[in-house]
Amino acid sequence: MIRISVFLVALLLSGAPPTLAQWTSSRADGHAPLGVMGDHTHHAGEIMLSYRYMYIVMEDSRVGTAKISNWNVVNPDGDYQYSVTPTSMPMQVHMFGVMYSPTDFATLTLTIPVHQNLMDHMARDARTFTTVSRGLGDIKLGGLIRLPKWDRQSLHLNLAVGIPTGSIDKQDVTPASAPLPTQLPYPMQTGSGTWDVTTGLTYLGQITDLSWGIQGLGTFRLGTNSRGYALGSTYHGTGWLAYRFVPEVSASLRGVLTRQHNIDGADPDLDPAFVPTADPLLRAFTRAEVGMGLNTYVTSGFFEGLRLAVEGLIPFYQDLDGPQLELDWTIVAGGQYSTHF
Repeated sequence: MIRISVFLVALLLSGAPPTLAQWTSSRADGHAPLGVMGDHTHHAGEIMLSYRYMYIVMEDSRVGTAKISNWNVVNPDGDYQYSVTPTSMPMQVHMFGVMYSPTDFATLTLTIPVHQNLMDHMARDARTFTTVSRGLGDIKLGGLIRLPKWDRQSLHLNLAVGIPTGSIDKQDVTPASAPLPTQLPYPMQTGSGTWDVTTGLTYLGQITDLSWGIQGLGTFRLGTNSRGYALGSTYHGTGWLAYRFVPEVSASLRGVLTRQHNIDGADPDLDPAFVPTADPLLRAFTRAEVGMGLNTYVTSGFFEGLRLAVEGLIPFYQDLDGPQLELDWTIVAGGQYSTHF
């Protein structure tokens, strides 16, 4: 009771949550696995620059939880009878980030993604072809609002706004459109075309050589884009454990659960009967993944504050509104550098 009273008095006097015990990010496991965004806050005057490289591979199709063959999707006597089906989709994302804390209780964030998407296809007559799209994605501006710390634990609010800087007008030449380019399906676009809001909470804890965290986020679309549709809302939950072997190195184990809804509306230039990726009602999924990561942290010298990290993830459960390409694996690698102004 005394501790609670002290907390309430300090809160009223300061107008901001007090720190009852020190949780710190200044250790190898003080940041989440690299695939987690918005996982930590900074102190006043701190700035962090980051770069992440993500390579994502999707291959083969699935309906619900069952895999199906490519021929099953395009077979004129089969269940689906599409003219074309995607067979694989390797994606690369270069993510540039900046975090800056004007006060101890608010950290501002900026993320700039650059995408490169390739999609391999098979037509009903067994011809194969590839389409490509690349360019800037949707820039996100956000803030992390620090809530009370207690007993080496921490809680903060995540809030970000997605700006529609990515394209929804990507085109490429296909055998059916040659020699002219045609509108590419939804997964090949680099943006949503709408203003989006992402919000949620992140909880962190640590003891001597062990840390953990839980994060829940939801992304919601505001209105429809200029092509008459809005991407589905996405709900994302993740939790992790990390162990610090030595002050400079930690390893992590993480679980991820994602639920994405179907697209609302439709692009009038896409034929949903031609290829599954053009059907707005075949974009929803529920997916669970497991990941392992390695974080390194420079604690002294010229490179003090530099982190290098890598994380790999594979799915162990997928339920897709399909036919839809299934996720095979993801790798995330990059670095973060923190300093004071």
